[in-house]
Amino acid sequence: MTQEMTARERATAAAPGPPVWYQAVAWLLVLAGLGISVYLTITHYDQGALVCSATATVDCHAVTTSEYSELLGIPMPLFGLAFFAGFGALLTPWAQRSPWPPLRWARLAAVSVGVLFVVYLVTVELAVLHKICLWCSGVHAITILLFILVLFDEFRRIGQAD
Repeated sequence: MTQEMTARERATAAAPGPPVWYQAVAWLLVLAGLGISVYLTITHYDQGALVCSATATVDCHAVTTSEYSELLGIPMPLFGLAFFAGFGALLTPWAQRSPWPPLRWARLAAVSVGVLFVVYLVTVELAVLHKICLWCSGVHAITILLFILVLFDEFRRIGQAD
């Protein structure tokens, strides 16, 4: 027994995956975020491995060793590792081409939560600690760029469905 698809379902199912440039940029960002998160995880446990300048404002050590460097006892870089690993799974070619809406919603939800973490962490850095971690800022910028890419892809998909 075959179900008849609506016009929107046919358009979504027939929609090609995102452009090659999108996939390349997204994967480069995920790999860079994963790399920085691995590095920050290592430096969380071995503070001597942290390489960053220390000026009045830029002080990675002050940020990465503050009471805000953990959430519920879990180092913040581990959240970064989980985010970038999970997001990488949501960027696989199969997941990108899938017409299954929960994958699209998961991508959008994951990167939105990532941006909320960025807002929280930047607020803590600037308003509470009065210090900036350049490595952390790299992760923040990558997360925001991924958010922009996901929004671009969603608008592209909506445009193709109409």
